[in-house]
Amino acid sequence: MFQQGLKLLSGVVLCMIVCACMSKFDTNGSAYVVRPYIKDGYYTDGTFYYDIDKTDAIVIGTAKNERTLVIPDAVGINEVTYPLTKVQNLGVFNKETYETTQKVTNNDNLSSLTIGGNVKSFGKDVFFSEVIYPSGYKKDEDDKMRRFPNLETIIVIPGNETFDSRNNCNAIIQTEKGELLLGCKNSVVPSGVKKISAAAFRGCQGLKQVTFPTSLNIVAPYAFSDSHLQSVDLPVDVYHIGREAFYGCDSLVSVSLYCNGVSIDSRAFQHCSSLKDSVSEVRFYTPHISVQSAEDVFDEGCNCLLVPKGQLSTFESWNKCFLTIKEMNN
Repeated sequence: MFQQGLKLLSGVVLCMIVCACMSKFDTNGSAYVVRPYIKDGYYTDGTFYYDIDKTDAIVIGTAKNERTLVIPDAVGINEVTYPLTKVQNLGVFNKETYETTQKVTNNDNLSSLTIGGNVKSFGKDVFFSEVIYPSGYKKDEDDKMRRFPNLETIIVIPGNETFDSRNNCNAIIQTEKGELLLGCKNSVVPSGVKKISAAAFRGCQGLKQVTFPTSLNIVAPYAFSDSHLQSVDLPVDVYHIGREAFYGCDSLVSVSLYCNGVSIDSRAFQHCSSLKDSVSEVRFYTPHISVQSAEDVFDEGCNCLLVPKGQLSTFESWNKCFLTIKEMNN
């Protein structure tokens, strides 16, 4: 009986030690602080692996593929608290890979991501993987694939001075530039966003509708490609749509460009098969559309293009892509 009681007491003590090593808040309860232990030569709290760079902590990977990740504000080691300022990898940590190539890995399970209040930067490939081109192809820096296609929730802790997810928008926004870096299927593009970054919604599972704010100027390359948007209404101040921005949006049946004038890069609306449906429409509310050619932007066989009154002749060459071209009444 005594031995059983001793084992029970030992278990309680061990549990208390583990909890102390992974305590979540500082003394006043205002910050999410973890106190990791050493495993494989690196600090871990059982969820993340960390490295220390002089005065700051860095996330260098996860212990396993997780559905929910909350990046802490700081890491406490030996009575020193290091603010966590960089996220380098949100894939599963591998010591050999980290020490040789620092290659980033995917996590298809991830559905919820919370960014701590001190994060100032992300590693180049944290959210996106590089596309490997066949020999002889010119590399496109903007052509990148999403690492976390099943994200449903994105939160940036209030008080972060570099990034935000204002108005519960479910996206990461670079605050100073007004650039949306990463979205998910539940994102709302909030007021003040000027640019949607390259591949920000690429291959985003479940994304069907997005409302674009009047502040928007640029939709970068691949921003929504291979998603399932059903309609696109771009406001008056959008002046550039990047290459393949909406490429492969197979559910897209309505496109309205309210822009005062816009340049559209190659393949921006190609492989959007539903634009060939009999109910689909593309509406241009301005004659100032700058493209290399109609067939460089749209596939042949799209259903209907509506253009401003009196501008039918301006779009005469677009009949290579559209079965019908009509003037709008107003």
